Amino acid sequence: MKAIKVVLFALALVSSIYSAVVNAEESMDDHSLILLVGPAMEKSTVDGSKAYGTALAFEFTAIEHQLEIELGTQYLSTSNPKELGAQIIFKKPFELAQDVELGVGLGPAIWRKTSSPGNSLQSGVAFVADFMFWTTKKLGWYLSPSYAYGTSGGADRSAGVSVGLLFSM
Repeated sequence: MKAIKVVLFALALVSSIYSAVVNAEESMDDHSLILLVGPAMEKSTVDGSKAYGTALAFEFTAIEHQLEIELGTQYLSTSNPKELGAQIIFKKPFELAQDVELGVGLGPAIWRKTSSPGNSLQSGVAFVADFMFWTTKKLGWYLSPSYAYGTSGGADRSAGVSVGLLFSM
């Protein structure tokens, strides 16, 4: 329950920051709001199990060249447990080339294994490195390795990767 309150507070904070950004001057790179969608894979570093699924995220620029905030979710599945998770990642952006960006960040994450006996809500911290490759002004692709460190109950730890398309809005 405490994790849900923290997530709701963070969402309220993010939405207030975003509304301030929308009213501010337009971003130079036209990537102030980005949709990321693609397949995802995760491997537990505790028991070695693998899960595959999809990832969906929205990213927006909170402070130009200083802070990007990503709100993401993923649905992963193996033969038995299915996992639904969400995270808020606070990233520092780096422009590696005119059409290549790197965002390094971390933030709170929550997840629930929906079809296992211990399907309680778990929380932790997610570390992410997003590599974004823009093929046009509004379209590109990304590669996002991640590591989730569980801080509650079962203390899950997992390494993952997501690859997909970027849409600048």
